[in-house]
Amino acid sequence: MNAAEEQALRARLLRLERRLASLSGVWVLTLVLALLWGPWTARAATQSQLVRTPALEIVDAGGRTRATLDAVNGKPSLWLYGDDGGRRAGLTVGTGGVPELALLDPQGRQRILLRVGFERAAEIRIADGRGRPRLGLWIGYDDEPGVWLFDELARPRIGMKVLTGGVPRLWLFEESTGRVTFTAP
Repeated sequence: MNAAEEQALRARLLRLERRLASLSGVWVLTLVLALLWGPWTARAATQSQLVRTPALEIVDAGGRTRATLDAVNGKPSLWLYGDDGGRRAGLTVGTGGVPELALLDPQGRQRILLRVGFERAAEIRIADGRGRPRLGLWIGYDDEPGVWLFDELARPRIGMKVLTGGVPRLWLFEESTGRVTFTAP
């Protein structure tokens, strides 16, 4: 064997030793991780994945309540809170399993309510600054859309609806009695 062949053989042997050392390091690291992680994964697999609590409160870094999740009187609800600590938005399931989404103003009054399956198939109610409904948009169980305008005492004043077959309907209500004073067609 000449000097060049011996040099090439030494270089190959050095590369092989380095690969073996790195593979040994990876194998030892894998073994250590398996030994350290093994007891944790076995324990986690046998633990229940269910958390049961009547309420959950989420707070920010300053300790202020930012969200609550609860089931008061058997009715689940999720509430989001503003910087002032007041409720600002809520998602609830109310009486009869009716889902509701409510948006509240800074004084805590409900200003917009979206619900499905209560008096109508779907409805949106918009309230004034006192929390009284002033505008209602809905789809009835008959799939007929309607728009209702209410006065400051939440009495219906104008009603509009599109009946089956595309027939429009308009109602005007008397101020003092709430009786229909005009209807078309």
